[in-house]
Amino acid sequence: MADNSTGSPVSGNPYAPQEPSALITAEIEDFVGMHLADMLYGITVLLFFKCASQLLWPKHGQGRNLLLAGYTFILFSLGTIFTGMNINVAVLGFIKNRNFPGGPEAYSSFAQLTPIGITPNATFIIANWLADAFMMWRCRVIWNGNWWILVFPCIMYLGSFAMGVMTLFQSTRPNANLWFALDINFALPYFSISSALNIILTILIITRLIMHQRRVADRRSAAQYLDIITMFIESSAIYAISSFLFIGTFGAGNSAALIFLPILSQTQIIAPLLIISRVSTRKDWTHETARDRNNLSSVGGTTTQVKISTMNAQSTSGSAVNDFNGKLTFYHNALSFTLLLPILALANVASAAECYAQRYLDSRIAVIGKEIAVSRTTRPPMASPQGS
Repeated sequence: MADNSTGSPVSGNPYAPQEPSALITAEIEDFVGMHLADMLYGITVLLFFKCASQLLWPKHGQGRNLLLAGYTFILFSLGTIFTGMNINVAVLGFIKNRNFPGGPEAYSSFAQLTPIGITPNATFIIANWLADAFMMWRCRVIWNGNWWILVFPCIMYLGSFAMGVMTLFQSTRPNANLWFALDINFALPYFSISSALNIILTILIITRLIMHQRRVADRRSAAQYLDIITMFIESSAIYAISSFLFIGTFGAGNSAALIFLPILSQTQIIAPLLIISRVSTRKDWTHETARDRNNLSSVGGTTTQVKISTMNAQSTSGSAVNDFNGKLTFYHNALSFTLLLPILALANVASAAECYAQRYLDSRIAVIGKEIAVSRTTRPPMASPQGS
């Protein structure tokens, strides 16, 4: 990433820190990434309480719901620890140790070798393992329990697990920093394997959903599984995209990875929670869903429409109520996800505006500084303020 030994201090601003420009850029990106992650953590909190309320007071599936509730609590706890420890590192680096040699980014690198830096790394990797395992389970469910489709992903998961252990071990060694060049850096293969696994699982899930779309005869009854938003949620595409953006910048040695890593820490938790929210309301894709859609696609005739359900036959009024509740739940989930898009857009706009404002401010400070210097050398002694 950024190298402390290259670059030159920011010119034109007498109040700028005397640090290389590359290091200051890394500090800005680290700062922006941390705040974006904090915004996403707010979404994580909302999804956690929503999932917990739906899973702990169910009318069906007590055993499965308790298991999912435990999984949700563990994921939320890991995300909370990661966020809290990162805030602590930011407070220590930007406030309590602001005069640390090399600035806040240098302090952050130093903190990586201490428990306050190792702890968030460990929680990130453990949450990543749990999120990948959940993705594999969802892929198995959507592929109707066909384990053969997961042979290669399982091998990749074991490789990711092994590289994750080595990355954690390496992060505790003296003079080891995942953001700088090392003779052997296990972080790069770990993130690469994990990212590739996410992309493969996402493609498998979307492929399966599209296959069902083409086989379903009654498009109206299957609409909730065929729209873009539902595919996005069921396939955890937000997780795969974040992972891809991070590994692309991290592998290229671009300091922008400092922005995407904190974002990935929350999206890898948000993606499973979005699916669990659908599971808790029984709107997720299950083995019964696949079987029902297959049966539906095999029914012929132009005047008779057959609706398959895993539950007992319901009256017309009961079906209408269930359809209304299903649509309400679907739009609620869609709204929850859609809220994420303007938040990210506003964050990007705010970040860009901050950069332009800072440049303008630096130029104005430089001009004002020159004017003050000129006025001090040219003004007569009697013009000085009284009492100065």
